[in-house]
Amino acid sequence: MAQDDNEKKPAGSQMRAKLHAWWEGYVYEPRPQAKAPAASPAPAAGAADAKHPDPVRLPTDGKVVVKDQWPPERIKVAQLIWGDGFTFPGGEEFAVEMARPLALHDGDTAMDLGCGLGAGTRAIAKAYGAWMEGYDLSPDLAKSGNNMSHAANMERKAPIGLLDVVDGSFKPKRYDGALVRNVFSMISDKPKLLTRLVHGMKPGGRLVVVDWTIAREDAMGDALDAYRLGEATAPRLSTVAQFTAQLEAAGLAVKIADDFTDAFRAVVLEGWSRIETIVDRGQLKPDEGKALMDEAKLWSRRLAAVAAGDLRVGRFLAERKPA
Repeated sequence: MAQDDNEKKPAGSQMRAKLHAWWEGYVYEPRPQAKAPAASPAPAAGAADAKHPDPVRLPTDGKVVVKDQWPPERIKVAQLIWGDGFTFPGGEEFAVEMARPLALHDGDTAMDLGCGLGAGTRAIAKAYGAWMEGYDLSPDLAKSGNNMSHAANMERKAPIGLLDVVDGSFKPKRYDGALVRNVFSMISDKPKLLTRLVHGMKPGGRLVVVDWTIAREDAMGDALDAYRLGEATAPRLSTVAQFTAQLEAAGLAVKIADDFTDAFRAVVLEGWSRIETIVDRGQLKPDEGKALMDEAKLWSRRLAAVAAGDLRVGRFLAERKPA
């Protein structure tokens, strides 16, 4: 008697089939099968380093505006996809390249907003010799990321804290540069954060922003709707032109405002190309396997909206005007 299809497939193969189905946009429907029997501590502020002028003690709490949760199992699978210390596309080389237009030099001070676990922040600090301060909207990622900086003996060179976009502020004229990734699309009051960023930047300091944008103000469609409804925190998208106007209104001279979608999509696909290796290793517990599938569905919705031409990725380079 022939075996049932499900019996032929080991658990890893079934998971791979499900992920492939979600990625390609159809529903995986296996034949019915009988059921088988049945927190990180808050980061401590490091002592001041004599070489670092006016070190900042990063906040461990504040007003949280995102609903996105990052439990340990999700943090683990994200790093399997994107690389150690990363919860979003790219890697160390990509982060360092994104920061290149900031023209940082040894001893400069810069911030990295939307830094996740801070691997990119630490890589930028090493590559350019700058004193980096990483901030993320997620308290889960901020705490885990700062623990990683401590483990790497970089708690002074690249500390990670929570970004409080409601009440937080930056010291005036402190920063030589700022890299902001996937933050503005998560908040409604973009001008408020921009004003605070400009206040914290030195005259001539540079700002690089890489974020989700929308192709047109009136963009609509099933893929875009699915993307919006599938995000834990509802995205607040601007067009490239709208965000460019907000940058200029905040006192910044915009040097670059372009569509970065194709380059970003290539980085996303490169990360997901490792998915079969991840599954075949058989190193995922059931809750981690579910986290991997949830992550696959999340990114498949995002890429479907990109393929529809409605969701885009914008890249901006701006400079604070002389006082």
